[in-house]
Amino acid sequence: MNQKNGFTLLELIVCIAVVSVLSTIVFGVTHRVKQRMASTREIHAARKLMVAYHLYATDHNGSLLEGYRKDPDTIGLDGNPLSFPMNARYPWRLMPYLGNPREELTVNGNEKAWADKENIDYLVSVMPNLGINAVLVGGHYGSGSPLPPTQRMISSFGKFFVSNAGEVDSPSNLIVFASARKDQDSPGYFEVRPPRLIGPIWTDKAYDPQKPGSSHGFVDFRHDGKAVIATFDGGAKLASEEELRDMRLWSNQASRAGNPDFTITRQ
Repeated sequence: MNQKNGFTLLELIVCIAVVSVLSTIVFGVTHRVKQRMASTREIHAARKLMVAYHLYATDHNGSLLEGYRKDPDTIGLDGNPLSFPMNARYPWRLMPYLGNPREELTVNGNEKAWADKENIDYLVSVMPNLGINAVLVGGHYGSGSPLPPTQRMISSFGKFFVSNAGEVDSPSNLIVFASARKDQDSPGYFEVRPPRLIGPIWTDKAYDPQKPGSSHGFVDFRHDGKAVIATFDGGAKLASEEELRDMRLWSNQASRAGNPDFTITRQ
């Protein structure tokens, strides 16, 4: 009696189906592991960035690093002074306090900032992995500031930004840095902005990575719908879009008022 070896058509179909299911499971697990690794690296970098941030404050009698301000003493990679706007953004101004700048500034997708030797000073300044809460922490002194920290503005709106470590009411809640991006092709950005200041900053629509970063104040929810935030007390964690719409995490005034929907108004 002759016996034919091999799979029947049904067995082959079952086999293909099993392999397909297993591949889907393995892909899903691998994706989640990669996502977890990416967020862990960024949280670690955020904590180290906060160490540098506080070292700067210690060296300046508690005065905080301005979120955006020209500094003629800012030095680039070649040891020469940097011109504007590189000398106004935080990365090069904080550089002397960073242990491993490439690790603290470039961890998830924006490594090209260090690879382009011709434009490295500019790219490192504009594309750090984490953006600073420039307007409300330290103050944004640039011409493009939505709320410049001038004496006239302070007279009108009160002290809407913190400039000294002793002014912070809730260190564990105040955001200093957050995951940032300018647009779809530019991972990383040097600043992030809150949901509102004297008016809305973020769109009311849900975060969409296909939209310009400005639609959500340049905050990038790249970790399965969450962003890494670094708080004034030196902590770092993941936070969702819903959580970050709470102005008490962005503004010392909002925290003091206990108002999650806080808007800066004339005094």
